[in-house]
Amino acid sequence: MSNEQNSVYARLGYKVFKGEFYLPSKDELDALYNYWKTSGDSRLKYAAAPMWTSSEASPTFAWYQLFQDGTQFTDANGIIRKLKSNKDYLKSPIHKGSEFAPKPFQVIGVRPFGAQNASVGRQTLVNATTNNPQCSNGGANTVCKVGDIGPGGGIIFYDAGKTQSWGRYLEIAPKSCEGERLPWRPANNTKGVYLGRSAAKSRVNAKLLGMGKINTDRIVSAIGAGNHAAKFAADSVCGGKDDWFLPSKDELDIAFNRLAQNRVAGTDTPVGGFNKGYYWTSSDYNNKTAWTQYFMDGQQFDRVQTLDGNATPPTPFRVRPVRAFG
Repeated sequence: MSNEQNSVYARLGYKVFKGEFYLPSKDELDALYNYWKTSGDSRLKYAAAPMWTSSEASPTFAWYQLFQDGTQFTDANGIIRKLKSNKDYLKSPIHKGSEFAPKPFQVIGVRPFGAQNASVGRQTLVNATTNNPQCSNGGANTVCKVGDIGPGGGIIFYDAGKTQSWGRYLEIAPKSCEGERLPWRPANNTKGVYLGRSAAKSRVNAKLLGMGKINTDRIVSAIGAGNHAAKFAADSVCGGKDDWFLPSKDELDIAFNRLAQNRVAGTDTPVGGFNKGYYWTSSDYNNKTAWTQYFMDGQQFDRVQTLDGNATPPTPFRVRPVRAFG
């Protein structure tokens, strides 16, 4: 989808929405999708169709979201029917087709209201890390900002502004503590993580910010010992810290947006030393596949849980642990 085409849809959105309503960003539309799928709010009635966002991915592509399953795309693969999916094949390094019937693009208007506090959860893009003793020392009065080296030797990539149920700060481990060639579950283990009538809703909730630690504990409890992504993260001791976990879908996406898209000055190396391949999240998709993130372009796809990599680059699948504190 070209930038010119996207701007036409954006203008159409303003024409249809009028007043305060606007075309939502990638993250705003995803928040709406998650609420729609978990709230049971009968006022929300949306088509199972691709929906535009106002977020560009590049000069020629823009983000859109499939309201069939919540996957967000930057290219045409999400709307081309019956292309072989990467979900069951080792050879496909990128997602090829959504397997949903093609439908016309739609737009949804949103608007903000109520008091705003710009300091809470405010984020900045990071093109270099900062040595801040108030953060890295990890004392009782720890004060960190996004981009600081954290108490575990990683990088602070999120500040909620105040303490939440899971903590305030999120720190992603340094490259030295990264795992590779790990499946989400061992091939000989078929135990389900989410079962019963509430499973679909639980899986949507499991994508959210603050769910990584809960997800990891649940996966390890269900699947048990063995060589798999959640167990690797949970068992990690990095920078003197042992409270690491496998990040949720949304947590890893924030890390990608804040860190991996930015380059160390004068090089093509992402801040944090990320590989431009697939990283696992702790968010289950359907008990057979789980969400990953492709660090070449940020798209998040569900991949077969027993895969530990592709037969062709990018391979292998990787794990970058995260910890919460504050």
